[in-house]
Amino acid sequence: MRRSLLVLVATMLLAACNQGGSDQGGAPVTAASTDADVTFTQNMIPHHQQAIAMAKLLDTHTTSQELRTLADRIVASQGQEVTLMQGWLRAWGKPATPQGMDHGAMHMPGTMSEAELRQLMATRHQDFDLMFLDMMTAHHQGAIDMANTELRDGALPEVKRLAQQIIDAQQAEIEQFQQWQKEWATAPNR
Repeated sequence: MRRSLLVLVATMLLAACNQGGSDQGGAPVTAASTDADVTFTQNMIPHHQQAIAMAKLLDTHTTSQELRTLADRIVASQGQEVTLMQGWLRAWGKPATPQGMDHGAMHMPGTMSEAELRQLMATRHQDFDLMFLDMMTAHHQGAIDMANTELRDGALPEVKRLAQQIIDAQQAEIEQFQQWQKEWATAPNR
């Protein structure tokens, strides 16, 4: 049943991203992409990919069912968004990364460094849970900042709609993270 619900949510999210003005591949056809639309899309893809990689750690590093459910949601929804954005870049004739840049060398708001990710991977259980929530809160806030820039500077309605969906979803998750942190920080050996 949980898997069916996740598939339904992912399908609804993808449908919402593709409403009006899109061709079959999900590429916006209502207007030409601007530099802001391209930059947002090129940067949000690796940002989402890092969130997915972090979420996949939950399978082996936590015993929290809440976090495992969250991981399923992040992997499904952000995976769908990555596919959508990759399609947009192909349709616009734009590379996956800005010319002359490698995403590994770029620092986007909220992304974790290799050292931070190694530190996260070295922890388990309650320590992992609390560190994960701290890092994912910062990661989500970075995505919100990037999405707000798209809303301010972007032109394509489809891209702006995705940016707003990212803001709404990730702000709601941040609020949940804060609640869990309060509950779990005081719970001995959850």
